[in-house]
Amino acid sequence: MGGLRARLGSLFVLPAIVLVYGTHWQLGLLLDHSGLIPTAWGAFFVLERLAQRETPLGRAAHSLRSFWIRWDPVIASIAIYGVLFRMPATLIAPLCILIAIVLVIALLRRANGPVLAALATVCLVFFVVLPQVFEEVLISRIAATYELNVDHRLRPDGEEINSDSARFRGEAEELSDDDFVILFLGDSFTFGFSLRYDDAYPYRFEALARGLDCAAPIRSVNMGWTSASPLLGLRLLRQVGAKYRPDLVVYNLDMTDFHDDLRYEHRLREQDDFEFDTSAMAERLIAMQMPWASFATPWLRTVTDRLRWVDRGRREALLETLAVPGKDERYFIVRRPLEESIPAIEVGVMQNLDDMYWFSRDVLEAEMALVVYPRAFQYSRRESPRSWERGYEVLGPYVKEPFRYFEEVGDALPYPVFSLLADFEASEEFPLYFGNDPHWTQRGADFAARAVLAKLRAAGLVHCEAQP
Repeated sequence: MGGLRARLGSLFVLPAIVLVYGTHWQLGLLLDHSGLIPTAWGAFFVLERLAQRETPLGRAAHSLRSFWIRWDPVIASIAIYGVLFRMPATLIAPLCILIAIVLVIALLRRANGPVLAALATVCLVFFVVLPQVFEEVLISRIAATYELNVDHRLRPDGEEINSDSARFRGEAEELSDDDFVILFLGDSFTFGFSLRYDDAYPYRFEALARGLDCAAPIRSVNMGWTSASPLLGLRLLRQVGAKYRPDLVVYNLDMTDFHDDLRYEHRLREQDDFEFDTSAMAERLIAMQMPWASFATPWLRTVTDRLRWVDRGRREALLETLAVPGKDERYFIVRRPLEESIPAIEVGVMQNLDDMYWFSRDVLEAEMALVVYPRAFQYSRRESPRSWERGYEVLGPYVKEPFRYFEEVGDALPYPVFSLLADFEASEEFPLYFGNDPHWTQRGADFAARAVLAKLRAAGLVHCEAQP
């Protein structure tokens, strides 16, 4: 028993963690973590037998056994780190984690009876149970609001989300033939993340239009939802768009759409489900609900970026023929020179927007317009200074490349493109974005609605004049 207890970390704590996190090493070795269990226990029995012999081999085994017993906390801690975490880019956080694991295992070896059982339970809960419980709780909460598939559309709630997953208080049949119906498609900016129904950008657009003398009553239908993209918007439009008899389709392009379209296309081809990033959700939770704990966000990111359970999904190549984007480059469009990104732009977003235009024209018999709006980091340092999102450089050298792309190709596109970059740059209103979140505030959504309404009127897509 003494030998077993002396190697408690390697023979008990490590196998318990391996049984739950049985994934592969990220050391370039073709070795499954489960191989650690027979390796540790096999070495234990071999050394125990050999150490009893009075031979050179036995004496060597005895020395190795003594070394293992003495340094078991360190050996086990390094192995546990390899199971739970990726290999580090810097050493400060990993060293702190390793020291904590060493201290826990060393304390377990010296504890007795109930204390040992209690500490072992706490250790296993911390390293094994707690991360999975946290993830499962988040996913269960998400499942109550979103469908757990690639489209991850909103579930109808009988209040603001209708049977077509649109944020629309009503059904398509309630719209009149006399209404001028505009379908607003996009992601969480269009949806109105953290904003009340009436404060979301599509409904601010409708309210502003009501103050004008319009040829027909303007009715907005908000078909945006979190992490949507042109591909997913096109899929929704094809399925339910005709029911709304739209006169105009407006797609609102976000900087994450370029990456998301490629990812969703691959997942649809592979018939994979949508993968929610629980690490980002944890950061958002702290930023939005516990701002006093924001000081811990960098440390949380350092740890969760390496946790296997955060990254246990298969991280496939987005499209094998593309060199850009690279791994984890959700914001590749603002991190690289435009020339490097063009192939990924055209095979993803632009192809889907082109399909959306032809479907709108030929099937829905509606006009289509594209709105491209900026993120705060593309024009301002004071907007959204504590945003939980990462992956870009504020006012970096390539942050305006997407707008340059549409300046270059806009005249050749069959639909008009309206950039809001200059409008936001010239605005003296503040704040237009939340301080700890990248989305628009009520003022930001209202500002975007005013800018889009003015551009659509100037282009003759919305026929409204100022009240006499």
